[in-house]
This record gives sequence, C-alpha cells and structure tokens, in this order.
Amino acid sequence: MRGVPLVVFILLSVAVAACDQAAPPAETPPDPAAAQPLSAAATPVISAVTWPPAASVDRTALAALPKTAAHAARASRVPVLVPSRRELLAAPVIVAREHWTSFWAKADAITVSLTMTRLSRNYPSIPPFRGARAVRGAPAFVTANEGIWSASWIENGVSYALDVECASPEAPACASDALVLELASELVYVGGDEPRAAGDMP
Repeated sequence: MRGVPLVVFILLSVAVAACDQAAPPAETPPDPAAAQPLSAAATPVISAVTWPPAASVDRTALAALPKTAAHAARASRVPVLVPSRRELLAAPVIVAREHWTSFWAKADAITVSLTMTRLSRNYPSIPPFRGARAVRGAPAFVTANEGIWSASWIENGVSYALDVECASPEAPACASDALVLELASELVYVGGDEPRAAGDMP
C-alpha cells in the first residue's frame, strides 16, 4: 500500500489514544522539536480508481434501493458496494462526496456501515504494511472494538471499511468475526459516476 487509508489511520489513532490514556505520565516532558504531529509530514494521495465493468452492476440491488439512495450511489466518485440483503437495502442512507461515499443501514438485529474512499495519507515515517487477513481476495484488517466488528481492505483502488454492530452486545451473531466477513463477501457493485473518456457518448 503506498498510502495509509484514512479509515485504517483513524482506527490506529483511536488505539494509540486509548493506550496514552492508560499509560502513566512521562517523568520527562517530551521535546517539542521531536514531537511533530503526524499530519505535518503527511502527503495526501488520491488513488486512481479501477472501475468495474458496467455489466457487473447488480441491477436487482440497485432497483431495491430507495430513489434518493440510488441517486447518491450513481453520483459517487468511487465504485459503490452495498450489502445484497434486502433488509439492508430497504431504507439505507448513502452520502456521496468528492473523494468518498458512505453507506448506512439498520435492520432488526444489526447496524451496518460501509465507508469507501480514494483518499489516503502517505506518512514517510510509517513503512508500508498490509493486513494479515483476507477479505474479498484482498489483504485486510479485521478488528473488534466495543462489540463492533470492522473489516478494511483495498478494492478497485479504493479503501473500503465495513462496520457491523449487533443490537445486543451479547448476540451470538457478533460473538466472532463470522458475520462481518459474511457481509463483506456478499457486497455487490451498484455503480458510480465513472469518468468518461474523451469521445464517449453522453
């Protein structure tokens, strides 16, 4: 990975913050010159998107989306993946912005959110790293925090982060990573605003 995806960096930042709160105060104040914020050295990187073939759009899932959500999906600047389960397509919220798109839906027992972004930040002081797990055939990170399971991976040149939360923390469905991995495998492509090459028909 050339850059650190924002979603992964956010997860790492939360973990670091939690460790800092648990650690005792340092006896020697840190050197301000040495403690430069990571953001000062970060280089934003906008990844080139590899768009799936138009024929791979899941027309059934796209038709199941409410009109507003379908419109947002078509306006997305990144390839939009959504769960294929009907209960999660009934009333989702899809938000599309310049570099990212988000999906959110709630069913009776679970809440699912998916963030898709082509923007990452390259930190020279952080060597490239890759997840030890596999999601949709790609190296991935699979973690759990406060009962919420998360999976993040790169696909289509885009960073995807899927979060799954059960309505009850004690629910068997969220006792392991099985559900988040299952939902990730079921994601389908519903389109986006793919840039047209010069000379293409409108």
